[in-house]
Amino acid sequence: MNRVSLLLAFAVSLSFCAPPAHAKAYFAGKREMVGWSVAIAVVEVGKVEEVDVKGEHWTYRQRATAKVKDVLKGELPKEVTLYGQETFICAQCKLTEGTHLVFLKKDGDKWVGSNWQLSIRPISEDKVEWYVDAKSALDQKPAPLKDVLAEVRQLGKDEPKTEPVS
Repeated sequence: MNRVSLLLAFAVSLSFCAPPAHAKAYFAGKREMVGWSVAIAVVEVGKVEEVDVKGEHWTYRQRATAKVKDVLKGELPKEVTLYGQETFICAQCKLTEGTHLVFLKKDGDKWVGSNWQLSIRPISEDKVEWYVDAKSALDQKPAPLKDVLAEVRQLGKDEPKTEPVS
């Protein structure tokens, strides 16, 4: 066996020993999430249906029509179709019926969450889950909706940040 064949055989055998690579979801802080979002709105999500719809980056397992009540950033029609429950096991936007504060981007022609499950925030009793501080994107607590909307509007005046990698 010549050296080239021996080296090739060795390289191939090493590839079988490589550990599998696992993806992790990145959860953005509030400034990044607002910057990444093409549109931000308060919406009333109607019936959520199970689907199998392919976008450019993910396949979505949920679809729902939402009535737009208030747009904080960007432009949306009076009704918008949202897609969720991406086939990314680490993080997903799960759609549920009710009033929500949503942070959206486009996957092809589909409106989807811009920051995984942090993109679809249920509103209950004029409160919404919001960031506790700037140290952790995942530490959340209920905050008065009016305060969160004012903060989001202020953050939305900033220039958009770099688009996240899908």
